[in-house]
Amino acid sequence: MEYRSFTQDPAKVLAGLTTAKSVAAISSIQLVGSGSADIIKSVFRSIDKKSIDISEGQILHGFIFDGDKDIDEVVIGCEGKDNFSINCHGNPLIVENILELLKSHGVRITEPQEILAYLGSQKYGDNAIAIEADIAITQSATLDGAKIIAHQTRMGLVQSADWWLKNLNVMQIDDIKAGAGQILNDSKIADLFIKGAKVVIAGPPNSGKSTLFNYLCGKEKAIVTDIAGTTRDWLSARIRLKKTEAEFFDTAGLGETLSGKNIIDAESQRQAVELVETADLVLFVLDATKIVKPVNLAVLEKKKLIVLNKCDLLKSLFIADFPEAVKISAKTGSGIKELIDEIEQALDVWDFDIKKTICFTGRQKKMLEKIISADTKQQIERLITELLKGTVFV
Repeated sequence: MEYRSFTQDPAKVLAGLTTAKSVAAISSIQLVGSGSADIIKSVFRSIDKKSIDISEGQILHGFIFDGDKDIDEVVIGCEGKDNFSINCHGNPLIVENILELLKSHGVRITEPQEILAYLGSQKYGDNAIAIEADIAITQSATLDGAKIIAHQTRMGLVQSADWWLKNLNVMQIDDIKAGAGQILNDSKIADLFIKGAKVVIAGPPNSGKSTLFNYLCGKEKAIVTDIAGTTRDWLSARIRLKKTEAEFFDTAGLGETLSGKNIIDAESQRQAVELVETADLVLFVLDATKIVKPVNLAVLEKKKLIVLNKCDLLKSLFIADFPEAVKISAKTGSGIKELIDEIEQALDVWDFDIKKTICFTGRQKKMLEKIISADTKQQIERLITELLKGTVFV
């Protein structure tokens, strides 16, 4: 959905559920836009039936009503000009009834991101990066990710773009392009703080991938047996590491003979390979108790860590063939702490400076890529201006 300037449509009023869409003790509906105060007056009556003061900072206690029927007892926070938070009981039916009532008064029901975009436009004007930051911060996977985003509005991306624009006449095009390229490179690591990493556990059948996955989860999500090939489909879980958050994927065992065994195994192999190809990091798990044929790692073109599992049962010198491998026992937990450290080292998040200049939306990335491809300073000037003040997408 494309967000456009609300100054072009001052009569538009928006409302959206800003808490989870599930049963809860309390749910919050945000109502914003010119005319929202009149709507509050039309659908709300105070608990003492007296006139209400809807000026900024006021808290109202009363009922949302439709005609002569009370829908729910609510508390409304008057958070600013044309900005109200309706806090009701968390029953989804009550929430739906309130949203339908607002809709009948001409309110457009939307997602929280557009509400934030509206509020951002009121706060920051045409500063697109600041508006996008207010939205992105609420979705950041980690606190450091939120800090990285916030930095871009004070220094970071805004400062770099402003500098380019003000000094465009005396700068070389190649210097601006190099700066844009560096921002894009640094953004790849920053994304691991903002969105989280994708870590795929892969390897031959019966190497202990599911046991490792369950240990990392802290509970048994995957079925574990001594039968090779038990895992046919992939499972995933989000796990908080020391510096960032990662979604771990447990995949079917990889093997050349399995891909042609039957339709189910072939599909399991295809899904596992697809996950590996899109991973930020692959943990390639091998059974340290078995002397196996040389492992074909051609599929592992992404960053990878070799993990030797079952080291508590070690009966061979197979471990010497992989001196760089992380040695663990997924069953006992031995070496897991060291593995987590190695994962974050491999992702390059351990020493990342959270005050680096990065981009954090697809729109910003597209503008920087266009700057790198531009041929003239006139084109670059237009693109930098669009980066700073362009249309925000939510």
